[in-house]
Amino acid sequence: MPTRPTGGRSNRTPQGTARGTGLSTAAGRFYTPRVPNRLFRWLRGARPPAGDGERLAPAASVAPGVTVHAASTAAELGAGAARGGVSCLGPFDPSAARDGHAWAGVVLAGGSAGEVFFAAGGTLDLPAGVAVLLDGARTAEEGAPGRIGRETLAGSVVPGVTGARLLHRSSARSVLRLGPPPAARWAVEGLRSVAVLAGKLTLVDGEEARDVRAGEVAFVAEPAATLHVQAGNDAALAIGFGRPELSVRLG
Repeated sequence: MPTRPTGGRSNRTPQGTARGTGLSTAAGRFYTPRVPNRLFRWLRGARPPAGDGERLAPAASVAPGVTVHAASTAAELGAGAARGGVSCLGPFDPSAARDGHAWAGVVLAGGSAGEVFFAAGGTLDLPAGVAVLLDGARTAEEGAPGRIGRETLAGSVVPGVTGARLLHRSSARSVLRLGPPPAARWAVEGLRSVAVLAGKLTLVDGEEARDVRAGEVAFVAEPAATLHVQAGNDAALAIGFGRPELSVRLG
């Protein structure tokens, strides 16, 4: 005669309880909680319920748009509304620097490499043919020095930001020096161009990292975008030109 098991667990679901839900019903039928119609419409692609707009993910930010050029080549990026100035790379042509822009330039080769020059009286005191990165602004520049030497401690340090120094700031532009120390990281907004004089910088353009080595120049198409910059493991040194409101922080 079969014996009745004792102490075992029953697989039967008590009447009035929907298995796995813990929700009771009068007849034991499965019960689905009621969801407001407006929420269903939202989940199917309609506009979110009123008051929930602040929880939407922000739109994707604009990438800086970085292009890298060898110092021995010629390149130019125009002055759109976002850039506020034109960037030119190549052998210096004195006649080209008399087009109404307020010009500044950093020498890229030779004994004057790393020195920054400003137009005094509308002209740049540079020898013809020298490789130079130029920054031209439509806004007149007053009070700029004629020249800033490579090792000159001009301008001022950026408080709390290791390895960043503003060599000059005016209504036309900012001149920024980055590095050393090695492996420093910065977040820069307002940068139009940068020339690497020693070592290497890595510029993060959206999701792509672009290396800029000594003897190379980078143009930035969208200066308003945040550009993350990292110095290489060597003593990187770079000079950049940017908008007057350029800002830099540790990044």
